[in-house]
Amino acid sequence: MTAAVLRIGTRASALARIQAQWVARQLETHHPGLRVELVPVTTLGDRNRSRPLYALSSPGAFVKELEEALLEGRIDLAVHSAKDVPTRLPEGLELAAFPQREDPADALVIPRPATGRLSVRGPGGEEPPGSEARDLLAALPPGARVGTSSLRRQAWLRARRPDLAVEPARGNLDTRLRRLDEGHWDALLLAAAGLRRLGFAGRISALVPPLELLPAPGQGALAVEIRAGDEAVRRRVQVLDRPEVSRAVRAERAFLAELGGTCRVPLGAWARVQGGRIVIDGMVAGPAGSPWLSGRGEGSLSDPEGTGRRLAEQLLAKGAAGVLAQAGVMVEAASRPAAGAGGPGGPAPRERGAGGGDGDGG
Repeated sequence: MTAAVLRIGTRASALARIQAQWVARQLETHHPGLRVELVPVTTLGDRNRSRPLYALSSPGAFVKELEEALLEGRIDLAVHSAKDVPTRLPEGLELAAFPQREDPADALVIPRPATGRLSVRGPGGEEPPGSEARDLLAALPPGARVGTSSLRRQAWLRARRPDLAVEPARGNLDTRLRRLDEGHWDALLLAAAGLRRLGFAGRISALVPPLELLPAPGQGALAVEIRAGDEAVRRRVQVLDRPEVSRAVRAERAFLAELGGTCRVPLGAWARVQGGRIVIDGMVAGPAGSPWLSGRGEGSLSDPEGTGRRLAEQLLAKGAAGVLAQAGVMVEAASRPAAGAGGPGGPAPRERGAGGGDGDGG
């Protein structure tokens, strides 16, 4: 970083640019006179759009090249979707800020001509949480084709509608929506945050509440990564950090790390601050939606990572290790390193765990 220029690394996709531009505007607002440059970087996940992300051999498919650019000094910070960041960071890097979080929920989207929104109201006119999503899912014809990009969403769909043809759906968001409208799928299941950030909130047919389908750890949040020890950049980006978001995402990432830090098994977590405590719900499931193991934990605001780890241990006691083993994930290999920025547990090991996300922006 020169005296007045800050270089922000970002994926070249439209959604990633929007996220990085938002960060740039915030930094320029808080630091008058600072000039910010966006540096687009193409990642493995961007280059390989034909294979499901869980089938890619390289962990951190959407962040590795950005991290290399950071370590080589070609950029000063990187902006990621938090759910795409592996739980184990390369030596010399850290997560310095988690800005305001978008909606962490998933969203069902149906083709544009089907404009009617399904809804069930209670006797007082209230809408039961998740009723729209349940109704919309139930209304899909037998054998309907539903596109989605994560094992977690696939497992949820198969658990509730085993007859559905669940198909991989990768590519830019506008491309997937166009293919949906052209009849390639009968519905899509996507991260609501990506739809909202790209201006497609009007395409959301029904939100699936987080407690109905637990999101990927970090879904809806952004993560700002910097070089460890770069105090000048750290001071710049700390204005972006939201403590309640940071605590929630750190708890979710610790839960993911304790369970092997992988996207090769259906796994979700959602943490939030309630009543001065961290509350976190988590799940792990088989690929077909069975078994489906879930639990809830809570803890002190001062120990979000410990709260996430304890919930993971709760699920391991219920048999999660067996579910993970079926996907080739050995829990013993999971360690307790940096689920967040410079957190407890000592330096992160050189080995990496995959992120829990799917690159669809959220």
